[in-house]
Amino acid sequence: MEANDFGKLIRGITSNVNLYIGSEIEQYGIKQGQFEYFLLIYSTPGINQIEIGKLKNVGKASVTKALKILEEDGFIKREADEKDRRNTLCFITEKGEAIVDDLLHVKVNAEHNLFEGFSEQDKKVLFGYLLKLYKNTEKLNLES
Repeated sequence: MEANDFGKLIRGITSNVNLYIGSEIEQYGIKQGQFEYFLLIYSTPGINQIEIGKLKNVGKASVTKALKILEEDGFIKREADEKDRRNTLCFITEKGEAIVDDLLHVKVNAEHNLFEGFSEQDKKVLFGYLLKLYKNTEKLNLES
């Protein structure tokens, strides 16, 4: 097997899941690109933009762009951190709260279908291998 074969499968899995999520959430006015940000803010009220970037492994500009869209659409609000004005804290709005259950259902359904036929042990083993691959890719960037 070639590394390209693995990459093709990983990209295909990601694409299929993203297409499903995108088609399920478009009715709520949230794009697939903001879905994970929204759920992260929901599960961690008051999370700051720096932490979001670290958790999603993306740059400051990507975080700012996604949050700006969610804020303009009324799903989240951003507030300056009173302890450190350089930080911006993120919260779900009432409009966002109104769709949380539906979005969580989409996430759970995607995960259910993704792991159909997998035992808990299968999932643990797969997670271990994916984590190992991820750590190996981190080394690539350190070597550059």
